[in-house]
Amino acid sequence: MSYIINCPDGVTVRGETHDELLANAEAHLREAHPDLVGKVSRDELLSQARAV
Repeated sequence: MSYIINCPDGVTVRGETHDELLANAEAHLREAHPDLVGKVSRDELLSQARAV
C-alpha cells in the first residue's frame, strides 16, 4: 500500500511507507515552503495522509 498527501499548492507527495511519505513531505516543505519548516509536525503531516 502506498500513501499520499495532497499539498494545498497542488503537489501530491507520495511514499510507499509512512516513513518514506514523511521524508518526502518534509523535503517538499523545505523546497517549496521553507517558512513552514519546523512548524508542521510529523503527526500533522500524517493526519493529512491517505492510503492509495
